[in-house]
Amino acid sequence: MRNSILFGLVVGLAITASAQLREVWRYEYTPDDPSQVSRIERTVRLQDGGWLLLGWTGTTLNGQDALAIKLSPDGLPEWIFQRDGVGFDDAFVDALEFSTWQGLRLYMLERFTDSDGFLQTRLLIVNPSGQIEQERLLPSLPTTHNRPLQIVNIENAPYVLVEQVSDTSSRFRTFDVNNNNWFLISDIRPWTVVAGESTLSFASPVLVMSTIARPAQSLDVFLLDPYDGWTIRYSGPANGFDVPSVGFARFAENFAQSGFWVALQSEGATNENIVLLRLSAVYGLVWGYRYINSPHDNFAESITVDTQGNTHLLVRTNLWPGEPFERITLNWLQFSPNGTLLRATPVEVGRSPLDLSPLRGILRLNEAGQLFVLVDNPSYLARLQANGQPVWTFNPDLIARELFIEQGGSLVAVGEKFIQAPNTYRTIPRPTVVQYTPSGDVNGDGCVDDADLLTVLFGFGSNAPNADVNADGVVDDADLLIVLFNFGSGC
Repeated sequence: MRNSILFGLVVGLAITASAQLREVWRYEYTPDDPSQVSRIERTVRLQDGGWLLLGWTGTTLNGQDALAIKLSPDGLPEWIFQRDGVGFDDAFVDALEFSTWQGLRLYMLERFTDSDGFLQTRLLIVNPSGQIEQERLLPSLPTTHNRPLQIVNIENAPYVLVEQVSDTSSRFRTFDVNNNNWFLISDIRPWTVVAGESTLSFASPVLVMSTIARPAQSLDVFLLDPYDGWTIRYSGPANGFDVPSVGFARFAENFAQSGFWVALQSEGATNENIVLLRLSAVYGLVWGYRYINSPHDNFAESITVDTQGNTHLLVRTNLWPGEPFERITLNWLQFSPNGTLLRATPVEVGRSPLDLSPLRGILRLNEAGQLFVLVDNPSYLARLQANGQPVWTFNPDLIARELFIEQGGSLVAVGEKFIQAPNTYRTIPRPTVVQYTPSGDVNGDGCVDDADLLTVLFGFGSNAPNADVNADGVVDDADLLIVLFNFGSGC
């Protein structure tokens, strides 16, 4: 009888579990002038396990300086590089680790304004110690902006992707770094670049998501793969606007995991729809799905694909847009490998129904297929079960813009923490990176004790999500050790 009661207690704890995280390390950047604003535009994961933060910091003299920060795997700053472009829009926007005959080098992409006020692109080659070995100004036409988009690896060679903007046109261009010339000039307006992941040694997927005007001055989506040179143009059923929103790219031996996934913003007859496309460099369009939730407006926030080929899409929905009772919610959509909608589940983030401030979120999958959702307003992080309910929830003390899933169940959040500026009443952002790891507090009561230990022991050998502390898909010794290592903390 006693054992039955104990087992029932453990099962109850497993059902209502809300496991928490603990902070391992934190890095916060403070500029020389603490009253100035600093921003991180991109975070690059490095091969040594460290991090490269790219962005800009404000100055009292001339607007912004480009900023790059190299962090070690444990969050310690190895070097900080601040560069004055003598303009008002100076920033590092992307970087690529590339193997040269001298060893591994960082190819850092810089955006700056010239003396005439035009955006220009500069490429810096930096050694592991943060020293500039070479810098190259990409050639440009007079009175034309060269806005850098991204630097990518195409067929084991570095290429810089830019938007060339003049008074009458916006064109996508590619700069061959090794041969020092331009190619692939296209009369399309690039919106963003998706540089994906690859399990193949000879391929790196890259997708340029663009638009092109129709004769009626509406917009079609134009998708370009610089690696294979194929293009796909999508025109919606109405003479409206179709704009690419978010994408995902992966090359793999398994066809279900390989290809491009793109979510488009499509203007419908009465509301904003989402068109989800799965593309293949070999077969072109594999499948498409138009998601309509009339009369609401729907906007794609984030997209990812699991190892079974299921597509996961995070959607922001505006209920009754423009009305006094407007509501903004998030929904998780899951599609099968052949494009069938399997579920549309609300993501409850504890947001006030009357809050109409911006709401953004991202989805991430770990190697075991566990799904994580990160929301920036309010600051919210959760691991989701297959039915959409959270295994646990956590509220980071920063507005997170990016999430990295580490081995062993650790998570690295990159974003901004807002503080009060010195001698003022205004708040300013501080670029912040935090690594979290499972605390062992399986039931979320703030104390790692016998109840947490029993939950893991009774789930041992299974894949019970609430007992799988490190989210690797199985409850085993690693989960038990996390609880034992933290036993007694918070009690």
